[in-house]
Amino acid sequence: MISKKKLQVWNQSSGGIYFLEELEMFERDYKDNGLSDVVRMRGFLSIVEYPADDDGSPIKEKGRVLEANKNLIVNVGRASLASLQRTTAAGLTTIGVFDLGLLAVGDGSSGGSSVPQPSDTGLANERTDPVGGPVVSGVTRPTLSVSTPAPSPFTTNLWSAQIGTTQLNGVDIDEAALFCLDDATMFSYRTFAAQTKASGFVLEFRWSILM
Repeated sequence: MISKKKLQVWNQSSGGIYFLEELEMFERDYKDNGLSDVVRMRGFLSIVEYPADDDGSPIKEKGRVLEANKNLIVNVGRASLASLQRTTAAGLTTIGVFDLGLLAVGDGSSGGSSVPQPSDTGLANERTDPVGGPVVSGVTRPTLSVSTPAPSPFTTNLWSAQIGTTQLNGVDIDEAALFCLDDATMFSYRTFAAQTKASGFVLEFRWSILM
């Protein structure tokens, strides 16, 4: 069993890179799914709301976690990792396109009642737009930043991107996905209870891929 004390030290030593709610979620999954015995890739999504400063930047110390739960790594997402592993050795020309990550959000899951399926390749009703595409909803898919905290027993990538104060206000966001850099391949997908985006607030979407 992983030590709660170790998780708290991780949180503190990483400069608050994870919220306590996220660490507790990892611990539950670690115990319930036997990650100490079976190496399995897991995906987790957290949604954090921050009030914004006058310049629109999030006030980090006032963030609160709205949602935190497992998300589904879909079939095409797993296939993208297989392609990424063999790109150079196989002499393929698509180097880099299966790297993660772009954020996509939408409002088509009926408040989370639509359950993601392994065969899914896109959101039910996306409100962001592919990079370089028509900006119908006012925001292209944001590029996620990545950090790599690596406390035992996890190998972890933390991906994060934000919907800013002027973007998608009034939209009841209830689905989100992590896309590869080819802007077409969905890696992981989650639906959740609707979170209404409001002006004056920043929504941050945080994916943790644990391996």
